Amino acid sequence: MKPMNEQFLIDQIILYLGQHQRFGGKYNETMAYKRLEQLRALVGLKDAEEATDYLIMKMEGAMAA
Repeated sequence: MKPMNEQFLIDQIILYLGQHQRFGGKYNETMAYKRLEQLRALVGLKDAEEATDYLIMKMEGAMAA
């Protein structure tokens, strides 16, 4: 299985969080957290909090571009 790249994981997290906000559901919440954990491991961050900060930083950078 090909490893997921960083941008794919970020896009997936945004998608699942948006779906969760709009429709609710445990599946969307669980998948967003799963992708966040995969992003954490891929980038080599310590915990979910660091991964969340990293995600926010990446999103802010994309919005500024």
